[in-house]
Amino acid sequence: MAENRRNVRAFLIAAAQAAVLIPVLFYLRFGEINAYALSFTAFIVVMCLLVALGFSIPDKPGSQTRAALKGGPLDYVGAFWLVACAFGPFFGWFATAAFTLTEENWRWHYVVRVALSAGLPVLTALPLFRYVRGKYRHVALLLLLGVTSLAAWSGVNTLLDLREGPTVRLTTGYYDAPNNSFRPSPRGNQFKLTTLAHTQRSIKIEPAPPVE
Repeated sequence: MAENRRNVRAFLIAAAQAAVLIPVLFYLRFGEINAYALSFTAFIVVMCLLVALGFSIPDKPGSQTRAALKGGPLDYVGAFWLVACAFGPFFGWFATAAFTLTEENWRWHYVVRVALSAGLPVLTALPLFRYVRGKYRHVALLLLLGVTSLAAWSGVNTLLDLREGPTVRLTTGYYDAPNNSFRPSPRGNQFKLTTLAHTQRSIKIEPAPPVE
């Protein structure tokens, strides 16, 4: 029991550290704390808290309920649930962040991100609801719903942009064409930006015609 208490304390401290350090590292590396950073942080924090909860549950036969495997391909799908929740949002984010988005390719990049960030975690979680039973079924249910929702949350803005499509607006600033970056400034030239409002990604930047 003393060792379990030490483990509970260690994972509670790890959860507090992760809640602070992960967003700071994202900001230092990428200059922003986006939805993926928050989702990944929350995922790690929740996992630490759940492990701490697991160590706090008495390791006695009366405290546990064994469920027989149902068998079939659904069990194999469910076995990848945690992997999908941990790495699906990462590879979904990579599918959009690591490439230059254009009017021609942005939609399929966003479809890939939604499929990996939300679709895969939900798909792999569904077979596991058959095993939510026993004295601590509420813990298992919170685990499934909470972790899956955190993974899917990182793709919400992407899904909204897929639904609403790009918007066009006029603004002034400086455009660095080789690096495909735009810096707003009232002293710059006027440009027409085609952007995805919820993820704040520009898919087309072109000089605006002079106003007569």
